[in-house]
Amino acid sequence: MAVVSNEENERQIEEFSFMSLERKDVRFKLDEDMHVALSEFADIDRLEKQELVEQVVVEYLQRRIRDVTLVSERLRRRGISGNSRERDPDATQPMKRERP
Repeated sequence: MAVVSNEENERQIEEFSFMSLERKDVRFKLDEDMHVALSEFADIDRLEKQELVEQVVVEYLQRRIRDVTLVSERLRRRGISGNSRERDPDATQPMKRERP
């Protein structure tokens, strides 16, 4: 995972949260060993722990959103929408599958 500057992190957060006016607080718990590791990595990266966690979570969410977008686009190009009515324009009812 690449470490980005606080300025870049803030830009990414603003870019991602363009629809949200208020930033939301998230809480979670870590086992002691993971908390120590988080503290050490935050210190190495010269970030507060909450800044590092926010950076990691935002990066993860952006990657997953991009993945969903890519898969959705690939399925659309193949004519798969997830709605069986859209596969057959003449169908008035969802397609029924034959049981084996």
